[in-house]
Amino acid sequence: MDSKITLGQVIASTLLQLGDLAHQLQLERGSAALYVDSNGQIFSNEFRKHTKETSKTASRLEQLCTSPEVEKAIGAATLQKVLGIVESALALDDHRQQVEQLKLPFSRAVNHYTYTILSPILNVQVEIALHIASTAPVTATAYANLLQWKERVGRERAWGAHGFCSQVFKNREFTERMLTLLEEQTSYKRAFLSLAAPAHRELVEHVTSGYIMQFVDDLHDMLANKSRSEELQNISPTTWFELLTGKVERLKIVETKMVEDLINSRFSKTNDASPSPQVSTNIEQHMPLIKALPAFSKLRESELMALLANASVQKYEKGKLLFLQSEPLSRYYLILSGWVKLFKGSDAGDEAVLQMLSAGDGIMEAAILLNIPSAAGAQVVEPTTLLSLPAPLVRQVLQDNNAFALNMIGSLSLRSQHLIHQIEQSRLRTASERVGWYLLKLGLQDGGNNLGSIQLPFEKSLIASYLDMTPETFSRTLKKFRAQGFQIKNDTITQPHSKALCAYCDESLSNTCRHKGDHECPLTYLGTSSS
Repeated sequence: MDSKITLGQVIASTLLQLGDLAHQLQLERGSAALYVDSNGQIFSNEFRKHTKETSKTASRLEQLCTSPEVEKAIGAATLQKVLGIVESALALDDHRQQVEQLKLPFSRAVNHYTYTILSPILNVQVEIALHIASTAPVTATAYANLLQWKERVGRERAWGAHGFCSQVFKNREFTERMLTLLEEQTSYKRAFLSLAAPAHRELVEHVTSGYIMQFVDDLHDMLANKSRSEELQNISPTTWFELLTGKVERLKIVETKMVEDLINSRFSKTNDASPSPQVSTNIEQHMPLIKALPAFSKLRESELMALLANASVQKYEKGKLLFLQSEPLSRYYLILSGWVKLFKGSDAGDEAVLQMLSAGDGIMEAAILLNIPSAAGAQVVEPTTLLSLPAPLVRQVLQDNNAFALNMIGSLSLRSQHLIHQIEQSRLRTASERVGWYLLKLGLQDGGNNLGSIQLPFEKSLIASYLDMTPETFSRTLKKFRAQGFQIKNDTITQPHSKALCAYCDESLSNTCRHKGDHECPLTYLGTSSS
């Protein structure tokens, strides 16, 4: 048998068995959710059945990994990740026992599957797909979005059990979690459809049509529409589980087909030539800005094109939640335009804005690099355009490309300096100093000019939180600036003269001012003043 075909078969077997393991774990997670939230009244037999199937699937994958051909096909580093996943799956007995004995709260019972095993599986699947997809990088990215879409449906199945068993459909936290899962599904589905080959789009449309899927869509409408929430109480937990399982099974059919096509594209005898990576038209129109982003500034043209072949550009409306605190990140986001807030929430429902990010900023690079859950949530606060890349690809390129690694280290270093400066601002400066510094920063953002008129970029309550003050304090401080001659009309602030805010300058802002170092600079950032 031809060696290329043999290698392709090994990779296909590895990807398919990883997919089978993820599928079984998703089923086990869903049955565990119903068992725990019904206080052991239902799904005990189903839970035990799925645990056995998961263990069998993990054992089959472990046996496959003993073949020396697997290491040759996917590489030693990736093989170790697969073996780590197998070890975690085969070590689930203690968790299962706690589930059966109802010793775990619902969230811990469910999240252990999600974050300890399923997230690493998806990362490895995408890593392998991108590694072999030199002839079809867009297909690999479409495959990655399909996996995330399927996983979000699986999470919906598990968390929905909480709603149907405990009847908490009117609970704000539960509803927001479910609606977020639906938004994420829509986002991943849209990304998949924009990248997938016509045959794969047609397959999705075929398998997700029909009465059952219409019923699922109707359930989603009930979740989103408060006036219909009462109707959800007529649905039994087992019916919910079976309906969502039907959708997951259908997406699994598409996943299998895409793996087969990826392998055929990479190892087909008629496809020996490897064409240069191409970027989509949507990305091409943003290329001048993308090339200027700090993350890409030192890459050669060929390196950048190869990276962007797996990227996507999407527009997001105000209020879109990109990810939650403690959630593993499947994509690395860079802001092309707009504003995104990083925030942390408390158990009491309070929210602290950690950073406001705008064009050129990356979002939570550290979580991507270290492959750990995000330390904060991210939400769009103004219409925003984002460039995103699969997280496993970013980690792989970091290992292979020194220039990209140095860019990312530089970006993280700057972010660290900004955070230190932000802490200094909030703890050591008065409210007037914080507001004056922030207004000067906005005035300097347009080409280094301290403009006469300053436009507040987003809601005043968000600005107040970013500056570590209450909205009332922010309003009182603005009134003090009005008394000094500043004109404030809605979100526009006009300075009485071009140097009205120079007293609030510091070294972090002075580098962006065109007057730094010349006779017009008051030198206030050095702690001195010109006469």
